[in-house]
Amino acid sequence: MAPIATLKTASMPALISIFSPLIAALLALAGPAVANSAADSAARGPEAVVLMYHRVGEAQFPSTNVTEDQFRAHLDYLAAEQFNVIGLETLLSALEQGQALPPRSIAITFDDGYRSVGEVAHPLLAERGWPYTVMVNTGPVDDGFEGHLSWAEMRAMAAEGARFGNHSHSHEPLFVRAEEETPSAWRARIRDDIQTAQTRLEQELGAAVHSSPAVLAYPYGEYNQSLLELTEALGYIGLGQHSGAIGAQAHRQALPRFPMNERYAAIEGFALKAHSRPLPVVAHQPSDPVRERAQAPRLTVTLAASSDVAPTCFYQGEPLSLTWIEPGERFAVAGEGDLPVGRSRYNCTAPDGEGNFYWFSQLWIYAKAGT
Repeated sequence: MAPIATLKTASMPALISIFSPLIAALLALAGPAVANSAADSAARGPEAVVLMYHRVGEAQFPSTNVTEDQFRAHLDYLAAEQFNVIGLETLLSALEQGQALPPRSIAITFDDGYRSVGEVAHPLLAERGWPYTVMVNTGPVDDGFEGHLSWAEMRAMAAEGARFGNHSHSHEPLFVRAEEETPSAWRARIRDDIQTAQTRLEQELGAAVHSSPAVLAYPYGEYNQSLLELTEALGYIGLGQHSGAIGAQAHRQALPRFPMNERYAAIEGFALKAHSRPLPVVAHQPSDPVRERAQAPRLTVTLAASSDVAPTCFYQGEPLSLTWIEPGERFAVAGEGDLPVGRSRYNCTAPDGEGNFYWFSQLWIYAKAGT
């Protein structure tokens, strides 16, 4: 693939416009959630949802912020609905070993390492004794950027249970090759960026850092096939920002998380996401999100045998026409027209028969990346 050197990301309001109609459609279909028993969970294997926040209570940054009231409401909902808030390491261990997780398991993450995480979110989580992980891009911390947590502040948080992971050193779109950069030169540069961040994290925070396995949250949630392969070769688990729940079939270098933002953090939508389950996808093509052509791609999805689900897929908030290639096991969808510049996605959901939804999302990146 030719290098993409002039990339910028689609605006957050554009992503919001995608999700609002989808949430409205799902709310219309949803019934009351049904609590799962431990026996149900054992039969399903490891299933969990991961939430992703950036800032809490920083109103001047609405595209990456949730208000303190919204964050409190999310935590109150998780407590009232008896969710099991687990550490990211617990989820990753269950995936590795194929072990069941408790019903309603959910993990909480924050990207970038903004100071409001320590000042606002950390006390609220610590008073409940709930684990969470901050994915840190280490360059701004080393440079003392205003608004970012310092190493000393992170060490104080770690002493009260916070964990930390790798969000790169540079926070540049890692999959992008510079003009005239060879594939081998790109791999060397990105390997150094990732490993520099991991080294700095472990030097400063020690055992509070995810290291067995190490965890990398991709800047902007963006990646391509080459980056997934490099991440795997380096021994990292990869976290994206595409929506969906995590299950046994999830790609270990492209685990989904639900991103939170104050413009779509209403409790109704939050509840749908928190209760979601992984659509049992065993394969999909194309799997590389980066597209060279503007035409919205045809996506083929293969489900686990005997899944017995009836998916509906959405693009830009509108339902897509779904064609079964092999009834009950393999289907195809395609958006109409061209992809927008930046990020977009197809979202596929299906009722689980218990008042909740299976959820799978395929990310697309066209022409521009990062911000």
